[in-house]
Amino acid sequence: MWSDNETDVDLLGFEFLLDSLLVVLSEPKLLPLTVGVLGDWGSGKSSLMKQACAELAADPGQDAGEKRRYVCVPFSPWRYEDYEDVKVSLMSTVLSQLAAAVPEQEEEQEEIGRLRALARKLRRPARRVARGGIGLIPGSVPLVAGTLDPSMDPQVLQLMQQAAQAGAAAAAQRLEDSPAPAANAGAAAAAEPITEVDDFRDRFAALMEALEDEVAAVVVFIDDLDRCLPETVVDTFEAIRLLLGAPRTAFVLAAHPQIVAVAIDARYPELRDDQRASGIGAQYLEKMLQQKITVPALAIPEAVTYVNLLLAELHLGDDEFGAVREHVVAQRATNMLEVIFDLGTLADLKIDAPPELVTDLQWAAQIAPVLAGGSRRNPRQLKQFLNTLQLRRLSAGRRKVSLDASILAKLMLLEDQQFPQFQQLFDWQVTARGASCPQLAAAEQLVFSEGDNDSDPQQDPPATDPSGAAEAPAKARKKAKPAAVKPVDETVRQWADKPEIQAWLQLPPRLGAVDLRPYFTYSRDRLSLDVVTLGRLSGRQQRLLQHLLGATGLRRAALEKLKTAPQADHDAVIEALARELLTTPEKAFTAVCEAMEKLPGSRDALFAALGRLPVTAVPAQQVATVAARLPADDPRTDALLTSWHNADRADLTGMVALVRKARASR
Repeated sequence: MWSDNETDVDLLGFEFLLDSLLVVLSEPKLLPLTVGVLGDWGSGKSSLMKQACAELAADPGQDAGEKRRYVCVPFSPWRYEDYEDVKVSLMSTVLSQLAAAVPEQEEEQEEIGRLRALARKLRRPARRVARGGIGLIPGSVPLVAGTLDPSMDPQVLQLMQQAAQAGAAAAAQRLEDSPAPAANAGAAAAAEPITEVDDFRDRFAALMEALEDEVAAVVVFIDDLDRCLPETVVDTFEAIRLLLGAPRTAFVLAAHPQIVAVAIDARYPELRDDQRASGIGAQYLEKMLQQKITVPALAIPEAVTYVNLLLAELHLGDDEFGAVREHVVAQRATNMLEVIFDLGTLADLKIDAPPELVTDLQWAAQIAPVLAGGSRRNPRQLKQFLNTLQLRRLSAGRRKVSLDASILAKLMLLEDQQFPQFQQLFDWQVTARGASCPQLAAAEQLVFSEGDNDSDPQQDPPATDPSGAAEAPAKARKKAKPAAVKPVDETVRQWADKPEIQAWLQLPPRLGAVDLRPYFTYSRDRLSLDVVTLGRLSGRQQRLLQHLLGATGLRRAALEKLKTAPQADHDAVIEALARELLTTPEKAFTAVCEAMEKLPGSRDALFAALGRLPVTAVPAQQVATVAARLPADDPRTDALLTSWHNADRADLTGMVALVRKARASR
């Protein structure tokens, strides 16, 4: 499986973005500088920043020889939220990293210590905004109503609304958390914010000037900003403004721009009016970010290459995978928008591919383009799909159940992109009461038999003559007649007629003859199980069962119908009745006893069910009137009554005694 954390290994082909980021950060004339690394959640922003941080930290500096170095400061305001003043935490983190970079500079070390003390004076009381109360504050929802794009990812929309709601909560909390002024605060306290902030800014700038020969630049990489509450977002920007005036400083912010803009709007609702529908958030970002590097969505060939590389990483050794990466990097220089890693690449590199990798690359070649062309267009979503697939296979393996990767991937694709159709397939599998699904087989028959031009992707291609033209088999050179198609249920036909389902059905392998029940097990958290309750019965069988469990007249009419019903109906209803007895014995007990009297063929199943029913669950009040109907000539009746009589239940023992007395008097 693959970690969802940021990585310093680039499998996405973002070298061109990394180069752009390094160029602007290492150009002295651009400093001080703020850079936005912008993109959707999961697009690779954090990994891009981690790779840039690693390269800069290893760079000794281009203008001052080997002595100068970049001081790289990773920082996540989200980790300090609600526990520390984020603004002071950022300043303290920068100072700590700077101190570690120049351990031999005694005078500068002393100044860093003084700056730390000054930063602590700027700390405000921690604001512990209760996240559990976010949903209780609807007043801030209109703040973002005008900014929401209906085509946006639903998860993004939801969190944008939560950010706005949190803004209102934070505003209220600020009023509650504001400490009362000290009695001796006086005029000095009133001047403190301005004088100390200015003092910190000036002294930090002087420190950077003093370290010119040792430090090429301080580069702060700020991540997770789009996870933060509005108050934290604004505090982070305030800290950046405080430090940004110093020479040779740069701040790199990874963020989803719409989320951050909405958080700023939520923090300053009073700056929004009827004429400004979107608030000031977007303008604020525009002003704060001097350079922007946007991480694009993956093109389909890029997504396929990425999936293939993840699978190769899973199955190849370090040296072999290193060779694959080097080859891919070289190919991307000219062929970025093509699939540049597949089975042929392994042959070109003379790598003996493990059988598991060969199998995985084959199903990935079919699934990945459809997956990338649908709802999953960024690296995190692709990785989550593969991790889910691996998790299901490994979990099944612990129970000695083997899930074929190609079958599982195809089913997961339907689950991921067309869930209502996946639910329909599950319902059919349940009602089929067998290993295969006849409705799915019928749908495949429809798709693969519609006209001579449609081909089965699992059939071998026709042979070709030396000129390259396809040569038809001898039996097929005459115009072939279409294969006879069995009548298909209209519901199945409508399902198979959907274009997305036709495309899915044509993906290999065919599943009509496959037992899909083990595969559905791992989708139970999403699937509706309503069909499972009575779904194993046909409509006629369900009605018979309902009547058996109903009033006396309905019950006895149903028993008469079961006497002449087809054996399949009889067995299915009796089996369901036995399950009902073990689920709701008071509801089913009378029907079970009467069925044993009227339907001799039901006795084996129903005696077994009564034998499994715990004596504590036997409805004693029904025994006297109903148990007398149990077949007197069957020895299992006496054994059952004896077990009830010997139970440690006075009420049940008394009722059994009445039954036996009534039998003896006949």
